[in-house]
Amino acid sequence: MKTSILIGMTLASAALYSCSQNNGATNKQPEKPISTTCYMAIDGKDTARMELNQFSKNMGGNLVINFAKKDNNNGTIEGKFKGDTLYVDYIFKVGKDKQAHMNPLAFLKKDGKLIMGVGKMESTLGRTYFRKDVPIDFVQGRFTFIPVPCKK
Repeated sequence: MKTSILIGMTLASAALYSCSQNNGATNKQPEKPISTTCYMAIDGKDTARMELNQFSKNMGGNLVINFAKKDNNNGTIEGKFKGDTLYVDYIFKVGKDKQAHMNPLAFLKKDGKLIMGVGKMESTLGRTYFRKDVPIDFVQGRFTFIPVPCKK
């Protein structure tokens, strides 16, 4: 009799446990941005446009770089501010290439503008990042992004 009760309780527990599992599926809606700012930068004949969304814990958006003499870069950015510097991962495609690439980018926020920095990079296990022992140079950067009205 005790064995029957124990087996019944075990089966009921297993059934309740499996019903409470969502198998990785979530009904969570994507977080809406707190604010969105659009930026544009020009360097000679090359231009760049960024839409930057502020979320509760991070930043994200789109970045398109149009080069005059080579294929454009089109992708997304995601990262965080550390002090006055925005560090992001830029996941992008070059031209019509279907292969996605990822590079780190850093932007110094100064006087309402975002200045793209240049730094020494290295890769480990397929991940590229800025070297910690070499400071990022914001004077040598090609693009200084200024706020512009967002396109609808």
